[in-house]
Amino acid sequence: MKDQNIPSQGPIRWGYAFNQWKLGWQGFARLDDNIRALKITSASGFRCIELTAGTGPWDPLGRPESIGQHFGSVRRFAAEFGDWGVERIPGVFFDPGQLSFEEGHFGLNASCEADHARIRQQAAVHARFVAEIGGEYLVIQAFPPYWRQGGLSAAAFASVARVLSAIATDNKALGLSTFVHIDALSSLRSAAELDELLRLCPDPSLGLAFDTAELAIAGHDVIALYRRFHRRVGHFHFKDALAVDTLGEYKLRNAERAMLLAGGQREVPRWFGELGTGVVDFPGLLQAMRELGYAGWVIVESDRGPQPVASSILLNSWYVQNVLLAPAA
Repeated sequence: MKDQNIPSQGPIRWGYAFNQWKLGWQGFARLDDNIRALKITSASGFRCIELTAGTGPWDPLGRPESIGQHFGSVRRFAAEFGDWGVERIPGVFFDPGQLSFEEGHFGLNASCEADHARIRQQAAVHARFVAEIGGEYLVIQAFPPYWRQGGLSAAAFASVARVLSAIATDNKALGLSTFVHIDALSSLRSAAELDELLRLCPDPSLGLAFDTAELAIAGHDVIALYRRFHRRVGHFHFKDALAVDTLGEYKLRNAERAMLLAGGQREVPRWFGELGTGVVDFPGLLQAMRELGYAGWVIVESDRGPQPVASSILLNSWYVQNVLLAPAA
């Protein structure tokens, strides 16, 4: 592996997703384990790290309140970055559908008007944290999974768009961008629905976060989809897909477990993989991004890779440095 850090400056900036280390919602509770994970990720060449919103005392970096309890304040936490080899935390990934002990719910639904105030309030907690540490964005997974309620009605779709627009307005006041993440199980399935979302949310401060593996599993041609929506794509999660959901198993009840964890009818052992091991054409995608003038973050992931966790990070680091960023021969 080259002895260099992966670029965090320039039009395309590279970082890593901290959720790589989240092996279970109660499996990563020790603060020193979290700090060690930050150091290992940095030593692998990724000096910028995207955090994931969490909850409870077992997630010491998942909430600004928890960070304040462990470090004295959020600013003192940020002052430690240099000691860990971390340049910055550019943003946070937030899924309002996950339970929150602090907000007192077992998951909120952005298509439900009654949940909007709490979603907006919870998003603001993480957005203020990002702004305080000098970050740039909040990524939000706003659309509920298809299996919970099927495809969204026009009214439900418009409801999601309203809360997203409100959060984007709130975040813009803090100097932050907001990006909508679409996953493989999402109730938003098609390019036409993406068109409708952007029509309902015209403010460019709300953009799209393209997760390469999630989109590929859902059956999309990632490069073609990016070319269609590139003007509003401002964030990427780069991870590979080892299989495609050809059987429509996103519709299975509890598809997160029945499909993604258990493998579905085909017993797929693992849906997500390290860069260059699956179906996503990353060199082709990066070429399209450069051609179309992409300027933003690329956050690399692997998601439940082989043990030890650091192996996935090292493999991805090698691929980025020696394939994606290798000088032309």
